[in-house]
Amino acid sequence: MAQQKLKVSFKLFVLDIIGAMLAGFGLLGVVGEGGQVHPWLADPLHGAILLVTGLGLMAWFMIDLLKRIRAQRQSRTNQPANERK
Repeated sequence: MAQQKLKVSFKLFVLDIIGAMLAGFGLLGVVGEGGQVHPWLADPLHGAILLVTGLGLMAWFMIDLLKRIRAQRQSRTNQPANERK
């Protein structure tokens, strides 16, 4: 049985990377070390906003990926047996 490649949107992949960076900077701000990176991150509220935004972007990517995996599995199981490879 041949495996089909899962197609992932490039835009969502880039948003996932940006979300990871935002979450990293946000975590620095929440912990209290963000002021060393940028004065704006010295406030824990700003760090929390970045952290929640970054985690939201990463969750959006994962939910989309899981939807694509489910759709691919359902399309594979709905094929007749003689068409499967």
